[in-house]
Amino acid sequence: MILKKALNNNVVLAKNEKHQEVVIFGNGIAFNKKPGEVIDESKISKVFTLQTQDLSLKMATLLKDVPVVYAEIAEEIIKYAKTKIHGPIGDYLFLALTDHIHYAVTRYKNDEEIHNVLLWEAKKFYKIEFEIGMKAIEIIKEKTGVEFSEDEAGFIAFHFANAQTEEQELNRTVKITQFVQDVLGIIKYHFGIEFDEDTWNYGRLITHLKFFAQRVLSKDIGQNDDDYLYKHVQQKYKKAFECVKKIEKYVANGYGVTITKAEMVYLVLHINRVTSRTKD
Repeated sequence: MILKKALNNNVVLAKNEKHQEVVIFGNGIAFNKKPGEVIDESKISKVFTLQTQDLSLKMATLLKDVPVVYAEIAEEIIKYAKTKIHGPIGDYLFLALTDHIHYAVTRYKNDEEIHNVLLWEAKKFYKIEFEIGMKAIEIIKEKTGVEFSEDEAGFIAFHFANAQTEEQELNRTVKITQFVQDVLGIIKYHFGIEFDEDTWNYGRLITHLKFFAQRVLSKDIGQNDDDYLYKHVQQKYKKAFECVKKIEKYVANGYGVTITKAEMVYLVLHINRVTSRTKD
């Protein structure tokens, strides 16, 4: 491997035999080395291959200040996650997770643990991701001795939920989760019910609300369709329609978005299905 840039004596950017840019960690690996020189492979302890030059530089810069064990933890967590999530997991998550875990462990050691106010939502809306989060805190304990609560599993779950929508800001996933929680609250109190969260109908509703939230946050709500179905559901599913009018007001006041008739029809149908507990 050829040295491209030394970040310090222990972390370098290099090119491998396939001309891929890699981040290499090794004790004293860059000592007395200049760009273009061959790296002593006997000193290499870890190699990270990332997809882009920008991410490789960010990773190398991060490893200047973050012990490599945290990158190894992130790598092991992502390896496990790939057995549970069948979509692509980008390199950005590797970088973000490395940084997050290091920061979380540092906070823990300084007695600065943060309570996850959206833990319940992480468990209910992102069950697979939360399972990954629980596995992650096991791995962290094994590697560092730090024993996190479920709060940290919830934070890690949001990182994976966020990665699947190809967003680079955790803030967006939190906003989507809060939106779904608020709408579920409107439905629950309008009908005076508790949801049976193990049903297919509830799962369908959650999936619809997540995508609905993304459209609202992006203000990409589409155009109104023929109002025939709108009038039909208004008459046939009166209580569900009244509930959707409350959701319409919530979205208008909270997000400045006007829900289309087509969107309202879909909401009425999903809400009627889950509140009537029909099975199909």
